[in-house]
Amino acid sequence: MDAGLVTVGNGLIADLVQVLGRERVVTDPGELAFHSEDVYRRGEMPAALIRPADTEQLSAALKAIAASGVAVVPRGGGMSYTDGYLPTRAGSVMVDMLSMNRVVTIDAEDCYVTVECGATWKQLFDALAPHGVRTPYYGPLSGLRSSIGGALSQGSIFLGSGRYGAVAESVIGLDVVLIDGTVLQLGSHASRNGEPFFRQVGPDMLGMFLSDCGALGIKTRATFRLIRPQTESRYLSFTFRSHRELFTAMAEVARSEVVSEQFAFDPGLQAVRMKRASLTEDAKALGKVVQNSGSLLKGLKEGAKVVLAGRGFMEQGTFSVHVSLDGRDAADADAKAAIVRRVMAAGGTEVENTVPKVMRANPFAELNSMLGPGGERWVPVHGTVPFSQAGRMYEVCEAVFARHAAVMQQFDIDRGYLCATVGGAGTLLEPVMYWPDARLNFHETVLDAGYLDKLPRFSANPAAAAAVAQIRGDLATAFMEEGAVSFQIGKFYRYQQSLQPSAAGFLANLKRLVDPQGRMNPGSLGLG
Repeated sequence: MDAGLVTVGNGLIADLVQVLGRERVVTDPGELAFHSEDVYRRGEMPAALIRPADTEQLSAALKAIAASGVAVVPRGGGMSYTDGYLPTRAGSVMVDMLSMNRVVTIDAEDCYVTVECGATWKQLFDALAPHGVRTPYYGPLSGLRSSIGGALSQGSIFLGSGRYGAVAESVIGLDVVLIDGTVLQLGSHASRNGEPFFRQVGPDMLGMFLSDCGALGIKTRATFRLIRPQTESRYLSFTFRSHRELFTAMAEVARSEVVSEQFAFDPGLQAVRMKRASLTEDAKALGKVVQNSGSLLKGLKEGAKVVLAGRGFMEQGTFSVHVSLDGRDAADADAKAAIVRRVMAAGGTEVENTVPKVMRANPFAELNSMLGPGGERWVPVHGTVPFSQAGRMYEVCEAVFARHAAVMQQFDIDRGYLCATVGGAGTLLEPVMYWPDARLNFHETVLDAGYLDKLPRFSANPAAAAAVAQIRGDLATAFMEEGAVSFQIGKFYRYQQSLQPSAAGFLANLKRLVDPQGRMNPGSLGLG
């Protein structure tokens, strides 16, 4: 008999099988071991994993678990690197939400879509495309696997974020199941009559369950606003010599409200990207560029530019920024592009627009970048600051790396930065680190097998991993001390330390109200 079954008790397993069916209760040690890992590390192995088919099944399962006192941990697409869904208690039951992936209602006339929270962002995007609509924010770079509920729980930015901000700004309704099986309808779902078209009437109860990292309840169904995408797009790239000039230009472009995505690489990450990329990969992207260009002739011309540009158009040692923007027609798109060019010209040099063009052509790419180009392990840490503070925040992060320069050299730890603007709110800085270390089960299972076969393997390197953990922790502390805000808080970021005492106390009281025994994803948000 599996050790996990003994831990949770045969009676509970039998109850869950009765509620869900045998096929929806997983106790296989191999599957449990996979689900005990995220992108970055291993946690406690769950004793069982359940896959409810709908809100009613989940509610019934949580009621069955309640009497046992067992901790419950929700899991979406599994793209966390902050212990978001890693169990902290032995004998926990994990809830895999991916079976709840139906697009329930698409109402293009009244501009909303209702979807189950186990659906991926790519599934939702593809379902909406034939209707000529999409959500304002439409997914993270990991949207091929990242789930709707995971993004709402962790907070998320990227596709559409240059104009529409983070994911929480696009959601208008939510169903949440509490630890005792109670089902809450929040936001637009709270209305007894009518359609779920308007988020807030009265207090914003929905907002309290967003970015909660699964500490307050499990999201099962969400409603989002819909927009009609503007059909004419432009793509621009520029290089800068200094981070100060880069961040100044990015801030002014963001304030101009003309871009859909705006992201940048520092020289370190740019060098990694050039090492990873090749003309072969650009040729593969050609088909996507052709598909997205409206006509075969135009697509072939644009695709040829991508291939001919190669990867040598950005000068070594420079920062680069990449912009995608959309207009109602050619004149509108060109006018927005002119604004971007005027701002960037002050300190930047325009270069080939290969990067944003390929990204837009294939927004939900394979997740192979979760290893370095030489097979190295990868992990990020991030914070978002006001536009005026981005330059200083970069320098603070650089000071952290400087303090650890000797150990980074000793263990061959490399670094780089991804930066992006988040609507009109601020600039996100995401330092990432690469180091030689053994792959996790996560990498072997999730990443493309053909890609993995081309990469070298490393032996376990606990000393390097410990050094990375220390540097990453110091960066998180630096972000907190500088007043940065972070998404995907999980169990890693210094969230409690960042709060005013009154806010921390209110959150603790809310947790006790909805989860009196502290059984829902213990440790998330720094809560028991």
